[in-house]
Amino acid sequence: MSKNNPLVSIVIVNHNGQHHLKTCFESIKKTNYQPFETILVDNKSTDDSVEYLKGNFKWVKIIENNSIIYPEANNIGVKNSRGEYIVFLNNDTEVDKDWLKELIDTIEKHPEVAVCTCKVKLFSNRSLINSAGMGCDIYGFAFNRGLICRGNFETDKGQYDKIEEVFAAYSAAMIVRRDIFKKIGGFNVDFGFHYEEIDFCWKVRLAGYKVLYIPKAIVYHKMGGAKSEYTIKTKYFIEKNRLRTMIQNYSLIMLLKTLPIYFTLKSLEFLFYVIFRKLNYSLSILSGIFDTIKKIPRILIERKHVQNLRKVNDDAIIKHMKKYSVEILLFLKGYGKHILS
Repeated sequence: MSKNNPLVSIVIVNHNGQHHLKTCFESIKKTNYQPFETILVDNKSTDDSVEYLKGNFKWVKIIENNSIIYPEANNIGVKNSRGEYIVFLNNDTEVDKDWLKELIDTIEKHPEVAVCTCKVKLFSNRSLINSAGMGCDIYGFAFNRGLICRGNFETDKGQYDKIEEVFAAYSAAMIVRRDIFKKIGGFNVDFGFHYEEIDFCWKVRLAGYKVLYIPKAIVYHKMGGAKSEYTIKTKYFIEKNRLRTMIQNYSLIMLLKTLPIYFTLKSLEFLFYVIFRKLNYSLSILSGIFDTIKKIPRILIERKHVQNLRKVNDDAIIKHMKKYSVEILLFLKGYGKHILS
């Protein structure tokens, strides 16, 4: 690469993840790319994460944040960064030495690309794929490519070894052009947790840019470090933010086409959980939907901002989405058994 490489800012959010930090930052230090800066935004940790970093990784810029909201912490990291490119990386990862070089090599060659995502493999079993970018169906259900069903991952046999467009990046390891991040408005802090990368990449696409998956940019992910494991609370945030993403980002015509089917799917799922006495999951669906409806005035303000970004019609977005319900497909493949176990 040129001696005048662009500066990259690596932003990592941490909350009581001190046990992950040694692996993460030692691998970053070996990165075969310069220049980069590393910023850790600490969300009110009580496990001496900040003290550990100050004592062992003095080259890391630390920002002590008074909130625990994940997208807000990432936005704060960007505000305190200087890079032309921003990398968002989970704290429970280990990066390959060439990961950043592969990302920059690709995104620098493609000005139409605003976001790139890595091949993310499981830390504990490196033959398995955690994510080869993210897909989405037309009913707003997002999924990791490489996920067969919850807890069941594809073996890496080279099936995801080509650079290609994906609907969205996986926020555990993604790179964004700084100017586009600012133009989009960053991550939506109202989301709280989950789906912020889907919403962000949907907006990126509406603004006329592409999202690429880079298979040689390899990251290993422990899972469960920066964000919580799948719980009833997680279910609530996913339902709330999925519906909000659709309302904000779709045209009115597409909302009229997709929302009736979306609510039918949610009704069937609700009944499933009631029948099998998983009432907490049923309530999480209702809470997510009702909390979204209560915030319609605020969502409509955000929708106006999103629609002002629009440079392409919905057909350009939908061609990168599945036209059937991936949620039902994954449920039949084993997700339902996971919930009932």
